[in-house]
Amino acid sequence: MSMSTKFISYDLLKEGQNYDDLYAFLKGFPVHHRITESFWMVNTSLSSEKLRDEIAKHLDSNDRLFIVNYANGSSSAWRNGKETFKDDLIHES
Repeated sequence: MSMSTKFISYDLLKEGQNYDDLYAFLKGFPVHHRITESFWMVNTSLSSEKLRDEIAKHLDSNDRLFIVNYANGSSSAWRNGKETFKDDLIHES
């Protein structure tokens, strides 16, 4: 499977929890960016479903998770992100 960009959004609903394992997992991708506090971009060959399952291992059962595959024809716009990353976006064919 080829690499593509996935956008990951989550709500961590349990205060006081330690999510260092989640952050380490997301930082483990060669290209990763934390766009806002709970919105990341990664380049991966994992499907959205497989990525969901892998991330879920680092979440509590009540936490929310949403993943979007950034594919051909997709567009994006943002303002004041935590990082600059546009050149890293990969459109899946």
